[in-house]
Amino acid sequence: MWLGPVPSEARAVFQRARESGMSPTRALVIGHIGSQREMWAFRRTIAAAVGCAVRTVGRAIRQAKEAGLINTWRAKKNEVPPGAKAPIPCGWSHRTVLGWGQAGQAVKDAVHAARARWLVKVAVPAGPGSQSQTSAAGVPTPRPVKHARAAVPARSEYQGRKWTAAEIDQELERLERLNKPPPWAPDTS
Repeated sequence: MWLGPVPSEARAVFQRARESGMSPTRALVIGHIGSQREMWAFRRTIAAAVGCAVRTVGRAIRQAKEAGLINTWRAKKNEVPPGAKAPIPCGWSHRTVLGWGQAGQAVKDAVHAARARWLVKVAVPAGPGSQSQTSAAGVPTPRPVKHARAAVPARSEYQGRKWTAAEIDQELERLERLNKPPPWAPDTS
């Protein structure tokens, strides 16, 4: 959906643009610009991705600059855009979003908070009637955690050993005599 490779940053700058009073279309333009650390795509490329006019892209960039969301500056003569092999002869503009890179940290913080909530829920007793013990310092010690994983099945005769080609042939012949498919064969019933 976004022109650049970082959708979390694009969504974050889109939200900031909406909160600053930009219309959804203009905020979407700024989201496309924010989807890459330094966006240098032409306005017509951004307009085609958003589905709006080129002038709308220009207005969105101007409004975002006034709101302090992005910085722009013209490229120097013969400057090569990031990721390109040669300079673009018609000129281009650098566009960077202020605060780029903070959305990833916000995602990490949310993940850590969710893990902490899960650990507290699992480790701390549920309330009265739960069997927990108190340490000498008066801090409840967590009860043992019972995981929802199933017990590991017993190893079959086919696991845990190295088979030679002759042994594999013998086993296949034995299973064929018993008219039984090998255990790794797909189920055809």
